[in-house]
Amino acid sequence: ARGPPRPRHASPAPFGPRGGARPPGPFPRNTAPSPGQIPKNSAAARGGGAAAAPPQAGNRADVPAPGSYPHSRQSKPRQESEEEEVEKRNKKPRTRTEPRTKNRKKSGSSIVTVEDDEAEGTQEKAAAPKHKEIEIQFAQEAAQEAAVATAETLEEFKPSEAVLGFLAGKYLYPLAHKSSKFPRARWFCRLCEYHCDNLAKCREHYLDTRHSRLSRTKEVETTLYHLPRPNKHHLDCLNSLLATVEKEQGLSTSDLNIRQAVAQSVHSLLQEHIQGCTVRLYGSSLSGFGLKFANVNLDLQITADQKPHLALLKALEVLHDSPEYLEVADEFTAKIPTIKFMTTTGLACELSLNNHQAYQTSSLLKDYWSLDPRVRTVGVAFRYWASVVRMDRQAEGTLPPHTFAILLVYFLQQQTKPVLPCIHEYLDPSNEDVYISPVEGLAGWRTQNKMSPAELWIELFAFLSIGFKSVELVVSIKKSGMLTNEEKQWKTKRLAVEDPFSCKRNLCRSIQA
Repeated sequence: ARGPPRPRHASPAPFGPRGGARPPGPFPRNTAPSPGQIPKNSAAARGGGAAAAPPQAGNRADVPAPGSYPHSRQSKPRQESEEEEVEKRNKKPRTRTEPRTKNRKKSGSSIVTVEDDEAEGTQEKAAAPKHKEIEIQFAQEAAQEAAVATAETLEEFKPSEAVLGFLAGKYLYPLAHKSSKFPRARWFCRLCEYHCDNLAKCREHYLDTRHSRLSRTKEVETTLYHLPRPNKHHLDCLNSLLATVEKEQGLSTSDLNIRQAVAQSVHSLLQEHIQGCTVRLYGSSLSGFGLKFANVNLDLQITADQKPHLALLKALEVLHDSPEYLEVADEFTAKIPTIKFMTTTGLACELSLNNHQAYQTSSLLKDYWSLDPRVRTVGVAFRYWASVVRMDRQAEGTLPPHTFAILLVYFLQQQTKPVLPCIHEYLDPSNEDVYISPVEGLAGWRTQNKMSPAELWIELFAFLSIGFKSVELVVSIKKSGMLTNEEKQWKTKRLAVEDPFSCKRNLCRSIQA
């Protein structure tokens, strides 16, 4: 007595939201028959009996809505519908712990296939028991090996293929020839370069903290090696981002001129009170590899007959009395004694004494900065990245800020087609302490490298992460070739960066573990 079921979709467009358009596709369109047309499921179409009477107007249950799905349930007998309802009622519902039966996956082509993900869940669940089984087998064979060694038989214990494969996954392999230095060793870890005598020692080794850390590092390197190359769309977006970072975060020409004017103002002020002194810019305010919020580094040069501490005290007094500078404070107990103050425009300044080598390095980096516009784009982005990840905080155990400019210059020198030359090759070897810009030599430099800033950015991180052997090599922009730790007589196995004008100084010595 319920009457015929209502159509599932009363809307003329059931594919989208209410009133949405019907998308094109092979779905059959169920419409009412036109006048004189015989429906396919009528008795006349089946060849038996008279044709059914046409539906009366207003009986929406008999005529499907235009554009709706063909509801096969309407054409089924009443008994079949009741049987289906009983089956559905008796069907066991899927619990939350059971995986979904279907998972849409995209194949290598443009076709979207539907696959069961029960196999994936089964594999994941089976992986843990399999790992436990191999560990149990490993422990049993280690005990058997120990028993054979205790019995002092001439036979050598040979582990199974499963154990060999398990140890190979831990970078442990059997020695083909005995080591003269470690005659009892039978295994060798290729990751740590460590010899092991037996299976028990192998287990101790691969559970060691150092081996686990190196193993994770190796996995990261393997992942980086297999990263896909960016396409043109990726590079265009990255080029746009790098240009935006340079514009918003980098020092423009006007910013550099303002900082130069601050140095000239301080120079004029102090020269009246400290005879023969000079004040000049150094650091990123001179080289250009800086950010808008970077401090203005000022170098106070005095004559040889003046005492440094008296000069600093006099400079502190003069700056404190000047109305042009605010918040003047001294940090004379720091490793490098400085005077900090602010300009009326909000620039933070630091004045230190006799930073000759820092000035030479900044002048060198300035010439590199001016040789190619890509150096400025990638250099500012690299400095900004270091600031975001807090890698340029030397006081906190990371790197000095100008180290990132040296790393970039070194990378651009080491390309197959170098983007930058080695300026030291243009300098006079007899006068290495003072940098005099080789203007004529640099004017003729032309690079054959046509890579975009985005490509150089990606290659920079690939070079520093997996391309550069920091255990063996030293970052040095003083020569176009490679420089090893042995040549420098540096025993460090970490990243080492040579100061261009203080060859014995490693800029990475401030890195804390």
